Amino acid sequence: MTVGERLREARERQKVSLHAIAERTNISVRFLDAIEKGQFDKLPGGIFTRGFIRSYASQVGIDPDAVVEQFLSDEPSQRDDDIDQAPARTQGDGPGMATVLMAGLGVIVLALALVYLFKPGWLGLEPAAAPSPEVSAPAETPAPPAATDSTPTPAASPGAAAVATPGANAPMTTTSVPPAPAGGPSQESVPESPKSPLRLVVAPSGRCWVQVTADGQMRVAREVSAGERITVDAAERLQVVVGDAGNFAYELNGRAGKALGRAGQVARATILPATVPQFQAP
Repeated sequence: MTVGERLREARERQKVSLHAIAERTNISVRFLDAIEKGQFDKLPGGIFTRGFIRSYASQVGIDPDAVVEQFLSDEPSQRDDDIDQAPARTQGDGPGMATVLMAGLGVIVLALALVYLFKPGWLGLEPAAAPSPEVSAPAETPAPPAATDSTPTPAASPGAAAVATPGANAPMTTTSVPPAPAGGPSQESVPESPKSPLRLVVAPSGRCWVQVTADGQMRVAREVSAGERITVDAAERLQVVVGDAGNFAYELNGRAGKALGRAGQVARATILPATVPQFQAP
């Protein structure tokens, strides 16, 4: 009876599966199956094969030394005693390969730690600078027209202003100028630019619970009703939690925002300057 047959017979007698042996010994089922079938060419060989056989035999109640001895007798080519026992090192021997590898690994780890502390940019860990808020330039006011010398003219009728034409003997002419409307000159309204890279305007269509955190600071945490408008500015991050996503509506940087969820659903969103377009409606 071969070694594999002895091990399989003992395992089946104890009604133990190969998977159970594999879990106990941390040896793959593929290797255990190869041992039972005598396919030792599929095993790593040397001390590893003998170690697998020892572990298997111990689990099924067979003397490991006796099984290994039979294995070496049946498979003489597997006998390589020089692998089983490494030669003792003398005092003059240099450091072993494992020591050299561990020392090299320690140097690499230390170098990476120093680079991380003093030159994080070399590892691509340089924190991205927060985008600076856009500041709208004040509208340029037109310069007043240059004053011209003219001869004083008598007051004109209401609704008309007298303008002198050049020339000493030229007849006086008047140009009718419409009067300015009451309340001062009208100016075209310019939409206000966001003071920060992120501006959220909460404007729900119905009652819902809203929590908004801007750059780590809680700004809103309450129930909001339809018709309310709450503006929150942030430089780096907006975190939004909505109790009823169906009633929640908002504007982001001056544009309507996409729905965060369905009616009755709790929705969460984290908005960064780089992800603003993902939350804006087309």
